Amino acid sequence: MFYRRYMPALLLVTAGITSASWALGAFGQNGTAVAKPDDQKTEGKHATAPDWCAEHRVPESECTKCNPGLIQTFKAKGDWCNEHQLPESHDRICHPGLTFAQEPKIESPPDETYKPSIFFPKNEARCATDDAIIQFASAETAERAGLTLAPALDVNEAASTEAPAEVLFDETRSYAITTTVPALVVRWLAEPGQNVSAGQALAELESPDMPRLQADFLEAALEAQLREQEFTRSDSLGKRGLISVAEAQQVDGQFRTAQARLFGARALLEACGVNQNEIQLIQSSRAVTPRWLLRASRGGALLERKASLGELLTAGSILALVGDLSVLWIEAHVRESDLSLFRKGQTVEFATDGDALEKVNGRVIWVAQFVDPVTRSATVRAEVANATLDLKAHQFGRLVLPASLRAATVAVPRDAVQWEGCCNVVFVREAPDRYRPHKVTVSRGDRGYYNISSGLHAGDMVVVK
Repeated sequence: MFYRRYMPALLLVTAGITSASWALGAFGQNGTAVAKPDDQKTEGKHATAPDWCAEHRVPESECTKCNPGLIQTFKAKGDWCNEHQLPESHDRICHPGLTFAQEPKIESPPDETYKPSIFFPKNEARCATDDAIIQFASAETAERAGLTLAPALDVNEAASTEAPAEVLFDETRSYAITTTVPALVVRWLAEPGQNVSAGQALAELESPDMPRLQADFLEAALEAQLREQEFTRSDSLGKRGLISVAEAQQVDGQFRTAQARLFGARALLEACGVNQNEIQLIQSSRAVTPRWLLRASRGGALLERKASLGELLTAGSILALVGDLSVLWIEAHVRESDLSLFRKGQTVEFATDGDALEKVNGRVIWVAQFVDPVTRSATVRAEVANATLDLKAHQFGRLVLPASLRAATVAVPRDAVQWEGCCNVVFVREAPDRYRPHKVTVSRGDRGYYNISSGLHAGDMVVVK
């Protein structure tokens, strides 16, 4: 345990306290760093007790700091430490385990809101930092040390942020219409925004592969018809015992193979968008053509026509999108530092770049669990009903998480917060020649500052460098 006895600052460093945290103690005239009781700005709740000086952690009636007139009384009784200018019976530096009957007990109730962090681990409830101060030989010595100070700022922490966003169609309520062969659109038969029903023709297509597919289907249909006749005749002869079992099984296998080929050829036509009526027409007319009609497989609104007229597209290209116009997504790209503010189910606002005053409410339905390694942003998706604002897909705007004020807190520059081994501390100036490490709780950081939820007061002068 540190601070068991008075020791030079160099010994404090070699004893295991990081030099970055305790460098303040290296500039006294005689290089000393003296421990001193805490000033009640540490964590934990102290109940009010009679005859107790909370600032110096001694009985109020015996506190020589608050009542210097008591010093002679203690000296007369021989109860005085000249080294630390304290009564020997009050000197926690010489007697680290010193306690008083009046001293309130520290209660540390479980913090249900605390979330462990690899950057800001939870502070120890009691440690040597509670009794530590940095005492310079004089104010001039402290000034020569070249410390940089900054005040703790009084702020109202608000969980509010905004991010660039785009309006998108709800992907769970829309589907793409594609073709499995190279094709081009000869003409469109439906307009974007038009409601279409299942089976309705959307466009007339043409493909150099379509005649081959139709010819393969006709060939498979004729072969299947021939094999079916052979199977019927073989089955009749087999029942009368006029052919062997082996011959009957061979004919049966050929018939089933022809049927499978016919099913495959039909499925290829269906995958291109040819419906059953058109397949029957091909079979009955025995005519092939490179053109056919692209039809909607489900009802909805024609959201977008992807293909341009006369452009030959590769197999698998999206020709059109069909879906629900009444429900849209707002997809935002949120900064890495703001991602923790978003939760599924939160209410957000969206305004387009064209009209920032008109806003529509939405609900967060998804928060990405990963950050883009290039942009250092993550996707947040909200669902919004297109009722109060005439939104259009692919419009740009801003997604805003409305401000919800939290408890008043203070903010300090990031360089002011140090980790001393078991606690996060900030060095606070109490006098021109005296500094004290305060254990603090860091809530979040933003733009070069940390918000401190406990351990500091607004206006405290803290050491930055």
